Amino acid sequence: MERQKLKLAFSEVIEGYSVAISKSFGDIRIKHVNNSDSAKTDIKNNFYYEKAVSEGLPKREEQVKYLIKENLWSKEKDKEIDRLKDYIAGMNKTKSKLVLQAQIDQLKKEILQNENDLQKLIYEKENIIGFTAEEYASRKINEYYMQISVLRPDGSNLFTEEEFDELDQKYVYEVMGIYNDNSKKFIAENLKRMALADFFTNIFYLCEDNIYNFYGKPIVKLTFYQIELFSFGRYFKSIMQNSEEEVPEHIAEDPEKLIEWAESSKNVKEILEKSSTEGKDGAASSIVGATAEDLQKAGIDKNDDVIDLSQKAKEKGGKLTMQDMMKLHGVK
Repeated sequence: MERQKLKLAFSEVIEGYSVAISKSFGDIRIKHVNNSDSAKTDIKNNFYYEKAVSEGLPKREEQVKYLIKENLWSKEKDKEIDRLKDYIAGMNKTKSKLVLQAQIDQLKKEILQNENDLQKLIYEKENIIGFTAEEYASRKINEYYMQISVLRPDGSNLFTEEEFDELDQKYVYEVMGIYNDNSKKFIAENLKRMALADFFTNIFYLCEDNIYNFYGKPIVKLTFYQIELFSFGRYFKSIMQNSEEEVPEHIAEDPEKLIEWAESSKNVKEILEKSSTEGKDGAASSIVGATAEDLQKAGIDKNDDVIDLSQKAKEKGGKLTMQDMMKLHGVK
């Protein structure tokens, strides 16, 4: 999202609503959901679910068992879904521990591939499962969100619940389309970018990490977007304040790159601390395969105190013996 649009979306987060234009209903206001709204939808969701079950719609768990029994789905595919979820979680954890950018980039490719495989399986399963009590409740809740969130410019409801239930389907689709398009502005990636932008940080750094000082409201009255943005602000502020090195300018407003930089910087330092032989003659620190850029994340220049093992290996004909390694690290 470009800067100007990001700044506009930030203004809407602060105000707690967005504005849009409907072809059929003119100017409308889209309210951002808060905890009170969420509590009401939880109650509604249970009502719709119980209603669906009482009217004969199958529960999701029952439907899956039936599909397995009829050989339309398999336990093996369910296990594969669970395996992929665990594997992706494990790879993300591993990525947070890596030092070398080349390794991080390679693991990101593997994560993306496994996420694609997982989504294909989930899509296949959802298509087979069909309409369940949970699906019915979910659809009714989405409609309820529309009804309570789509307002007139003055903030009053555009539709009562009864009016929305009786609304022609084409108008329902129009309103839902506007609501969904508006929601895309506030995905996590955009909120993270807001939290790094100067129009946010210039005022955020004055609130002393106090959410009430920032918004002027108690937490229970805040929208989910407001809470999420504040959380990202605190997280990135912590990275900036705790970094011993200046954050490179080219990543200062890129959430993913900044997080990777912070994690790998920390990992470089931990490795160097563990492997340090400071105080011995010929002492050196080494990270196999580290580039100058990787080492600079820890504020280390590639000089005589940091040995590039791959370069030393080339100098020795392509291979270092154990005796060579010991000498490089000051062990006689």
